[in-house]
Amino acid sequence: MPALVSGTSQEFAGGKPLPRSIRSRTMVFVLGPSGVGKTTVARSIGGPGARYLTSDDVLGVINAFTKTRKFDTSIEMHPAVVLECPCFLGRRPAALAALQSLLQIRAGGGRRTLVCEAETGAPLEDLMTVVHPGYRATVMLRFPVGRGRKRYAVRVCDELGVSSTYAAGTESIEPWSYAAVRAEINTRS
Repeated sequence: MPALVSGTSQEFAGGKPLPRSIRSRTMVFVLGPSGVGKTTVARSIGGPGARYLTSDDVLGVINAFTKTRKFDTSIEMHPAVVLECPCFLGRRPAALAALQSLLQIRAGGGRRTLVCEAETGAPLEDLMTVVHPGYRATVMLRFPVGRGRKRYAVRVCDELGVSSTYAAGTESIEPWSYAAVRAEINTRS
């Protein structure tokens, strides 16, 4: 069965043990709104040896594939790869097909692949469906709510070495985001 887990970036980037489905599946898709920590989570799950490819790097890999009809062996065989999905993939059928091919190649053999949703929020369903459900898991990230927002603001104050009183009221910022809270605390301090 496909695995779907949801939570904040802190829960998946070292705050808690990873769910078994995320630990055991080789293909992990990381989704969520802009600024929620998709890349941070993917890199954490991938581990320190993971090869990280920005969306521009991924487009370069796709362009090379269209010329040679094969992927660089180092990308195919690397034990762990984090891919930032390029924007507007739905409007690029050749790029989509190439990326689908890469995911199919990497799905077997115990190689770990983490795919981050593009900042445009382009859906990843066309990529997910080429990978057997037994190989894949989906992490749906969200921003914290309630006391989790306050805990994050206090943690930022601690990182900045300022009084935790600067965190007061930041849970009500709209629209709330990690960047908005950090900017507000920086302004106050």
